[in-house]
Amino acid sequence: MAKIIAVLGGKGGSGKSTCSIGLALALSEQNKRVLLIDLDEGMRCLDMLLGVSEKLLFDVSDAVGGRELSSCILKVDGIDNLSLLAAPGEKGLFSTTDFVKFLENLPNNLFDYVVIDLPAGSDIELYKALGPGTEFLCVCNPNAVSVRDAATIGALLNKANRKGKLIINRFETYFVRNVIFSTLDDIINESGLALVGIVPESEHLSFAFLNGNFKIKGRAKKAFSRIASRLCGQNVPLPKLKRI
Repeated sequence: MAKIIAVLGGKGGSGKSTCSIGLALALSEQNKRVLLIDLDEGMRCLDMLLGVSEKLLFDVSDAVGGRELSSCILKVDGIDNLSLLAAPGEKGLFSTTDFVKFLENLPNNLFDYVVIDLPAGSDIELYKALGPGTEFLCVCNPNAVSVRDAATIGALLNKANRKGKLIINRFETYFVRNVIFSTLDDIINESGLALVGIVPESEHLSFAFLNGNFKIKGRAKKAFSRIASRLCGQNVPLPKLKRI
């Protein structure tokens, strides 16, 4: 069975969807076959960010309902190993139970990783349903509100007997050290989650998905590559903060 990675976050704006795409791209570049699933019912965006909206005919609800998977997934141009399953345009078309059964029944030979972009907020029942083998990655920004959201999600994961890891997004060393937190450890300790990676503040990343231009470059690309490598079991050290 493919390895399931669930990307989650508190309030909107943390960069959860951007991190979902960045991680999926990084895994695909490491020759992993990746299915990226947008689970934000009624608020889908990954098809637009990846420039495949015009191809969209069917979505998660159709695949969960039994439609042939090959007709539901969208191939991302220029990325051989990456496929997208878009969220439906409205809510309530399938249950959590049915979605989990769909994941469990995915053919073993199709994908190495399934990256799920979960809706913003917290849902302990969904965390429980996804199962103990799921890798939960919580995205937060280095500000007090976002870190508190991450701590809330971490507590719910613990209550659901699930382990979560932390991605700090939009990290800027000077701003964090001199305005918000004294050290990186302060963010980690406050969230209560183990750190899996840091994605730097990047002007390029802010515009990387305009008009379907999803090419991630520079420091952000290296950051996602490090996170993907760690999730694949490699021991990749964290660089000095000023080089992130």
